Amino acid sequence: MKENMLVLEMLLKNKMITRQHIAERIDEAKRTKESILDVLVRDRIITAAEIVQIFHNEWGFEAYDPRKDVIDPRALSLFSKEQARKYLIFPLDQQNDDQLTVVMADPSDEETIRSIKRIAEKRLKILVAEKGCVEDLIDKYYHQQYANQERADLITHREQKQARQEPTVINLVNDLIDEGVSRGASDIHVEAFSQKVQVRFRIDGTLKTIGRISKESWRGVITRLKILAGCDIAEHRQPQDGAFTTNHEGRQIDVRLSIIPTIHGEKIVLRLLDQKKFLISVDELGFSKQQKQLLKEITEAPHGMILICGPTGSGKSTTLYSLLNGMDPRTQNIITIEDPVEFQMEDINQIQVSEKTGLNFANGLRAILRQDPNVIMVGEIRDEDTAEMAIRAAITGHLVLSTLHTNNAIASINRLMDMKIPLYLLSATLRGVVSQKLVKRLCPNCRKKAQPTELERGLLGMPDQDFELFFPVGCSFCHGSGYHGRIAVQEVLKITRRIREAIDQGEDYDSIRKVAIAEGFRPIEDALKRQLLLGETTISQGMEILAFENDWHR
Repeated sequence: MKENMLVLEMLLKNKMITRQHIAERIDEAKRTKESILDVLVRDRIITAAEIVQIFHNEWGFEAYDPRKDVIDPRALSLFSKEQARKYLIFPLDQQNDDQLTVVMADPSDEETIRSIKRIAEKRLKILVAEKGCVEDLIDKYYHQQYANQERADLITHREQKQARQEPTVINLVNDLIDEGVSRGASDIHVEAFSQKVQVRFRIDGTLKTIGRISKESWRGVITRLKILAGCDIAEHRQPQDGAFTTNHEGRQIDVRLSIIPTIHGEKIVLRLLDQKKFLISVDELGFSKQQKQLLKEITEAPHGMILICGPTGSGKSTTLYSLLNGMDPRTQNIITIEDPVEFQMEDINQIQVSEKTGLNFANGLRAILRQDPNVIMVGEIRDEDTAEMAIRAAITGHLVLSTLHTNNAIASINRLMDMKIPLYLLSATLRGVVSQKLVKRLCPNCRKKAQPTELERGLLGMPDQDFELFFPVGCSFCHGSGYHGRIAVQEVLKITRRIREAIDQGEDYDSIRKVAIAEGFRPIEDALKRQLLLGETTISQGMEILAFENDWHR
């Protein structure tokens, strides 16, 4: 956003920044052509959420709330995507012929307000949101505005259009990745069968067929991707893995490539790792106020071990990177060892495990301990050797973060016991465990309220309470599915003295769980109920968690 001295003065008045903070960043702002406010946010002196709060408290602007502020597709036609990006505004709702509701990152910018009034020729109602939120709305909904049924064959169409252009394969690969990122895909599948080569995107956990490409283009795509990812282009009989980095609308996209041979040829899977999705604050992860407080207490420990657990694809890496992103690499030596490195982070030393050179988690950890680290992130604890080295790193004065494939927080303790970690070491080092699962998020644009059935009341343990649930409808923004994106449902276990004693005595799962609940631990079912009542997801999505957890504890 443009420099706005009014905002800086208001932050100074509220003692959220100092004049020294501003003076120290003037040269950096000039060099990068950013505003001082943007540099302050990037340097974590203030947060974007605090700026929104200032606009609310001092100027009285309402904050944009996707749960209640419904998007009107007609309003999008009032501005082009280029205009929305130029003025950093999102046209939200055209309530009548005279008034337009817009979302802005800087609602005190009078010059911009005059410009958008002139374009829209309407009175404005202004809501305020974080800069990143406004950019996400623009990218997401302006893209979807023009995404009609014909775009299901976009890839084939682009191939035909570019048949006269050179080099076609390079354009096709770029378009594949751009389209995947624009649609919010986590993975792109290109797979060959006897009669076709099809492309599918995994969006919100579900694979969707996007289109087909010709056999000739498919072979060129394979070669191009192998070159980008550093794979052997002459090898067609063995699985290969690789990685490369690209850019989409000014932000970094890390791409992981996996190729396996099938009976009809090589199948490609691209994992898309978007900087916007990985480098987010803990506040954006969906934790409750109580959970955020517990997480703060756990991560502020000077040493010990913190675990993030859950099934494959539950967002463990995103949570792990968010915790790292909240730490200050300028005053700490932060080192990670990963397989693979999920996302490249500035000022953090990242190590890639390599079977070819014999660098695994266990011996990599031994080497890291000689590098004077403050914080160590281990991508995953897979075996006893890694578990033992991670525990010993934590007991010798380092903060160790890692992931574990277990079903819930208490089960992580038992898994480490099964890995033959001495109980006295485990009880002394473990600081906390975060367990999470992903559920589909209801589309905020079309969800509807409904009274719960008796069965639903019973499942939630609320037979006599008055409440409402939400259900999916389907609209153009969610492509008729009723869902848009996914949210994490979490439980946070802080290891207290009584839980340490239970671990030290080698208590079983049920005994440790009873102690934890007596100490205030709130299991994942409670977090799910909160998201259901907020209208973030549906009882059908939550049933998977409720059924599993109830069966697990039976």
